[in-house]
Amino acid sequence: MITGYEVVRAIGAGGFGITYEGFNPITERRVAIKEFFPRGIASRDDATRIAYSKQDGEVVSWALKRFADSTNRLAKLKHPNIIEVLNYVADNGTGYMVMEHVEGQTLEEWLKARTSPPQLAELGPIFDPIFDALEYVHANKLIHRDIAPDNIMIRADGRPVLIDFGALKLIADEAIAAGPSPKSFGVLKANYSPPEQSDDSGSVDPRMDIYSLAATIYRAITGKPPVDADKRKTDTALKGEDSYIPLAKAALITVPAEFSNTIDAAMSLRPRERPATISEFRARLAARTSEQAGEPATRVIEPQTAIDAMAPMSQPGTMPAYSAPAAPPPYQPQSSSSMDSGQPYTPAGNASPVTKRSGVSIANIAAVVLILVGSAAVLLHRPIVNFFEGMTGMRIMSREEPRQPQQPQQPQKQTPPQQKQTTQPPSRDANEIYRRANELRERGNYRGAIEEYSDAIRLDPKFVNAYTNRGLSYHRLGQGDRAFDDYSAAIRLDPNSKGASVPYLNRAIIWRERLNTERAIEDIENSLRLDPQFALAHNTRGNLFLDRREYDRAIASYSEAISLDPKYAVAYANRGTAHVSNRNPQRGIEDFSSALRLDPRNINSLVGRGGAYETTNEPERAFSDFNEALRHDRANVNAYLGRGRVNLTRRDFVSAYSDFSDAVRLDPRRAAAREGRGLANEGLGRRQEAIREFREALQLDSSLTRSREALQRLGAQP
Repeated sequence: MITGYEVVRAIGAGGFGITYEGFNPITERRVAIKEFFPRGIASRDDATRIAYSKQDGEVVSWALKRFADSTNRLAKLKHPNIIEVLNYVADNGTGYMVMEHVEGQTLEEWLKARTSPPQLAELGPIFDPIFDALEYVHANKLIHRDIAPDNIMIRADGRPVLIDFGALKLIADEAIAAGPSPKSFGVLKANYSPPEQSDDSGSVDPRMDIYSLAATIYRAITGKPPVDADKRKTDTALKGEDSYIPLAKAALITVPAEFSNTIDAAMSLRPRERPATISEFRARLAARTSEQAGEPATRVIEPQTAIDAMAPMSQPGTMPAYSAPAAPPPYQPQSSSSMDSGQPYTPAGNASPVTKRSGVSIANIAAVVLILVGSAAVLLHRPIVNFFEGMTGMRIMSREEPRQPQQPQQPQKQTPPQQKQTTQPPSRDANEIYRRANELRERGNYRGAIEEYSDAIRLDPKFVNAYTNRGLSYHRLGQGDRAFDDYSAAIRLDPNSKGASVPYLNRAIIWRERLNTERAIEDIENSLRLDPQFALAHNTRGNLFLDRREYDRAIASYSEAISLDPKYAVAYANRGTAHVSNRNPQRGIEDFSSALRLDPRNINSLVGRGGAYETTNEPERAFSDFNEALRHDRANVNAYLGRGRVNLTRRDFVSAYSDFSDAVRLDPRRAAAREGRGLANEGLGRRQEAIREFREALQLDSSLTRSREALQRLGAQP
């Protein structure tokens, strides 16, 4: 027994410790338990207790304290692609890190089970979240020090997770034991650890993780790990030549030159020659040739409205439901802060939506069965997907056709018997009416469509998709309560089929309109329970997390949506908004740029990127983006506000006044527009006009400190 858990088996061991599977017979919970057991120092006093020699007492005491400190730091990390650390326990002369138990297979096992080398697009859903996780780890002043294919676990749902953080150290002075007989705990991984990791006097730096991550990618692409760093150093010293084989030469698949060169640089024996940060590593992997940069991006899903980066998070605006019609209508930008689609989501017939997706889904880990859904997925970072715009494709569409008689579907997740319902296919007449209703809805005749859907429901009271699409039409007419009732009816009729994920999603959007985030999240979780591959639902979950200012969780949800649909421009734009809100404007710029490559007319991406450029002190780029947004949409309030701000920094007060005046004209209650016009008036020497604008701004929003300060500066009362 260890801290209340029965030791089931040893999972693995390394130079730093031993990992066990534990089981609590009371709570019936399984965990992984990492025991501090430094090889070469520790020995067993009995079956459980650990003993050390006296000469190592001081260094062991030091290391145990650091192990406890690191465990406590790790327990504070909350990221969907990092194993969750639950607790630390001191017992038996040592310490134990208690972690969640992850079911699945390691990346190494996944690679060995394949009969052919994975393509770059297949590796995207695995490595892209790992990049996110490592960037998050480094931002918290930690490093991993043990990245390798056997320390990346792929869950049963396909989500990759970084495990085995026992070797993780604080970057500051906690790298090396400083006792009278300093020792290394052997935290090295043959073929994957950088050369400086074996040097106890070396500094601990994120470049260590970058080397190991590059080595892991190298192994995935070439089928074997790179030459060990120690051997490379020896060969360089004795033979005058590095024995490392460049990726382009060793790869079993075609790899772009920029990508190969970046991996080679990341595996340099000299840390200073590697990318300094994960962000830089990504940027260099994403480099494109001028020929590739000129390739047109093919938009394969309907353009959707992302939340504007300048819009207050407390004003969610209207959140229309989702739709993915086969023939997308022209883009109609919205001025609200909606991050959701301008089209409600429509299921096909009375079955689940027909969806072609990109990505890798591991449906049966026990049998090591890999299911490739669609044609491809993202590579290692969102901008890199542009390498493969001509090689991959993704289309979400609805097929409006009558249902065919079929056996009732088995629900993906069993529920109590009293909740099970079986639906029968509608009559032929109901199908014909339903088809006409869909045609009316697609032409924008929502009232006519509602009448037809109602007729179909009268003929077949269990016609699930007629309820869903009637709700969609009500939603279009702004009748949210009726839409809510129809979505709820569709859910009650068939609560456990994959198709129910659609009304759950659309009802979640109405909950969000009502500012009931908790109920919205509950519905989104049900939608994803029934269809974990539903990219639109992952995007909406990201929106909800963003509303709650849980930026890391929002980013993770948007990343999941992108991994399922690499052409999902709105998810890129929304993730860009989350990055900017999370004070990472550079990552926001990358995502907005990716969205614009997929959809050059994505107004909110232009405005969002413009705002991010303001944050990075690049006013000319910001001005260009705001200008481009206004070229496509002369009614975009946030673009006028952004351009007005840039004009203020240029001291072009006349142009700034004009921009803020346009914003006031379009939205008289936008406090920021009044404040901006007040600043422009002040710059023009119009004191009284400026005072009036600042006062009106404060009436609309009393928290505007800049307006309050301006009134004090002008010698006026608020």
